[in-house]
Amino acid sequence: MNRLGVTIKDIAKESGVSITTVSRVLNDKPDVSSKTKEKVKEVIDRLGYKPSGVARGLVLQKTYTIGLIIPDISNPFFPEVARGIEDKAKEMDYSVIFCNTDNDHLAEKEAIKLMKSKQVDGILLSLSIENKEELKKLEEDDFPVVQIDRKVPNSELPSVTIDNVLSAYNATEHLIQLGHTQIVHITGDLGTKTAQDRLKGFKKAINGSEISYKEEWILEGDYSKESGYNLMKSLLKEPPQPTAIFAANDLMAIGAYGAAYDLGLEIPEDISIVGHDDIDIASVIRPGLTTMVQPKYELGKKAAEILIDELERKNIDKKDEILQPKLIERDSTRECSDNV
Repeated sequence: MNRLGVTIKDIAKESGVSITTVSRVLNDKPDVSSKTKEKVKEVIDRLGYKPSGVARGLVLQKTYTIGLIIPDISNPFFPEVARGIEDKAKEMDYSVIFCNTDNDHLAEKEAIKLMKSKQVDGILLSLSIENKEELKKLEEDDFPVVQIDRKVPNSELPSVTIDNVLSAYNATEHLIQLGHTQIVHITGDLGTKTAQDRLKGFKKAINGSEISYKEEWILEGDYSKESGYNLMKSLLKEPPQPTAIFAANDLMAIGAYGAAYDLGLEIPEDISIVGHDDIDIASVIRPGLTTMVQPKYELGKKAAEILIDELERKNIDKKDEILQPKLIERDSTRECSDNV
C-alpha cells in the first residue's frame, strides 16, 4: 500500500472497525475502548497514516475552523488578543479566520454572514450593542459563540471580559488620590458595553469622593487616537482647564498627549493622563503612560479555550469569565500642582 495514499477508510478496513471509530480514536474521544484504541493506533503507525484535517471534517461534519470578528485591527489591543486565540486554537488543532469590522454596525452583520457561509464551527466576536438582535439570532440557532472584550447586555452567550467598572474606578481613584479635582473622562464608543462600564466606574469614583464632575468634562470618543486628539484640543483651548485626564483606552490617551504638546502643555507637570489597556507603545512613549493593564493575550486564549471546549462537548457550562485588571504607574501622572 502506498503510504502517501493511505486514507481513514484504509485504516478502518485494516483495523476491522468503522470509519467513525477511527475518527474518534484520531480525536481522542473517551467512548472508545482501550483495546480498540491500541489496535487502531497500531495500524495507523504501521501504515504511516497522516491525518487529514479535511477528511476528519467530512467524517464528523466539522471544518475545525473558528471565526474571529474584531472591531479594529489597527488598535494594538486586538492583535494581542488575536494572538492568544490563534495560539490556543493551533494547540487544539483548529484554524482561525478573522474579519475586521472597523467599528461599523453593518460590517458586523456582514461578518457574521460571511463566517456562517464559510461554515466555521463557532465564532469569537466583539459586537456593538446595536447588533444585539444578531447575537440573539445566533443564540436561538444554538450556534456556538463566545463574546470577547465587549459583552452585549442581557445576552446569555458566554463572554470573556475584564471588570471594566472596577478598572475605570481604580484609574480615576489613582488621580483623586494624587489630589486632582478637575478630572476629564474621554469615553470610548458608548454604543459598546465596555465604554458604558468604564464611564460608570469613572462616575462611581468621582461620586465616592468629595469632588464632583462636570457633564461637559465627559467627552465621547470612539477609541481612536484621532478622537483623543481632537476632543482634548477643543477642551484645552477654553478655560477652565482640567488637571487630569482618564481616557478609556491608550490610543485616545496618546491622542491627548499630542493635543497637550501642540498647545504647549507639559505632561505630567501641567496635566496628568491615565490610559487603559497597556498596549506596547504605552511603555515606550515619553513620559511613559500610566494605564490599566488588561491581560490581552490571556483574554484571547481563554475565549478560544471556552469555545473549542464547547465544540468538543467538553464544557457545556456557558458562564462568563471576568479577568482582573491592574494599574501600572509610569510617568504621565503626578500629584496635582495645586497641592504641591
